[in-house]
Amino acid sequence: MLYQLVDEYLDEMLEGLTDPNDPNRCAPAFVEKEFRAFLECGRPEFGHVRFVCRQCKTERTVPFSCKGRAICPSCCARRMEDSATHLAERVLPAVPIRQWVLSPPSELCGLLAARGAVLSKMSTLFVDAISRNLRTWAKDELGLGKVTCGAVVILQRFTNTLAVFPHLHILFLDGVYEARDDDAPPVFHACPPPDAMTMLNVGRDFFSKMERYLAKNGFLDGDHEREMPEDGWFVRATHEPSMLEKAPTHSRVRDASTSIEFGGFSLHAGVTVRADDLAGRKRLCRYALRPPLAEDQLRRTADGDVELELKKKTRAGQTHIRLTPIQLLRKLAWLIAPPRQHQIRFHGVLAPHAKVRADVVPTPDGETIPLRIEGARTTKTDRAPWARLLKNVYDIDGLRCERCGGTLRPVDAMTRRRILERRESKATDPPQLVFEF
Repeated sequence: MLYQLVDEYLDEMLEGLTDPNDPNRCAPAFVEKEFRAFLECGRPEFGHVRFVCRQCKTERTVPFSCKGRAICPSCCARRMEDSATHLAERVLPAVPIRQWVLSPPSELCGLLAARGAVLSKMSTLFVDAISRNLRTWAKDELGLGKVTCGAVVILQRFTNTLAVFPHLHILFLDGVYEARDDDAPPVFHACPPPDAMTMLNVGRDFFSKMERYLAKNGFLDGDHEREMPEDGWFVRATHEPSMLEKAPTHSRVRDASTSIEFGGFSLHAGVTVRADDLAGRKRLCRYALRPPLAEDQLRRTADGDVELELKKKTRAGQTHIRLTPIQLLRKLAWLIAPPRQHQIRFHGVLAPHAKVRADVVPTPDGETIPLRIEGARTTKTDRAPWARLLKNVYDIDGLRCERCGGTLRPVDAMTRRRILERRESKATDPPQLVFEF
């Protein structure tokens, strides 16, 4: 259904976002590029891999995927499974993990969505504030001097209603690593749960430095909107109506020891995973990496509108929002992140160049082997093969022959360029002479 909506209304949506009096007031090129790639996803004429069964020689053609980051539900689900498996099995050690969630005020959403540098600075300042609190605890309570922390930052850009809302999900190692003078691996010391004073100290530390950064760079007076076209694009996204009903006036009661609001920022740290809970780490990673939309959330109404089923009931009891097809595509367009913005960041002992990283991260017993096409060059990788992701997400074994149950092997890859070259060569070939006797 989503494919039909994009195919039918994409040009109309892009035209509606263009201002004829201002050529810069239109959808950025990377937005249209991801929509066009989604329309080519799963279509063999735009590229495919040819598989052959080892036993019965049956052939199967598997089309390429767009591997989009915001629109395609299939590719986003497989990307979530790939990243969650990698983090749980190869990055996060078997120690207690606490999820810290940082939500910014709505006034900063447009700036954070457009400026990757500001979003990265907010992430770094918040991680540093938590790390300083853990180092202070280790020094005062355990008498430790040289300790190190570790965290994985996951950037989310959406809300339950597909509104633009960049916020942080931080998987923080709930403790510190004590460095040793010899070559022995560092020792982990778990810390107690944060209390109200700890949350207050972390919030005050972060907010003071974040406010100073925004004021120093002129982001508090609004002058930055004239510097980059993307700023105006994402600021327009913040004016899109949420289509939610008004909630009751009473506020939600939260635990003060794990939740706090400071300077418009909301901090939450109430979700933890035990050290021996590998399945819990995977669930937490999948939650933080979840895509904004699933195909079964959409339903077409009789009058042509679209009903989006919310993932959880709102405070007002609302379970669906009603959108026109153009409104739905507009919401999805604003969820596409600008190019060259990493959605996963690593800090402390989990950073790629940390000296003790090899002593901290786990090493799985079974090494995953990527698909190898005969005659093609391959690179070494430790990520899960695409066929394994397909099986984990959709319970489809892409390497199993449906006819005899044998194993399929890739033998050829046809890119879009090769397909076009083959078509051109057939069109320019001289006609063959046929002699009849």
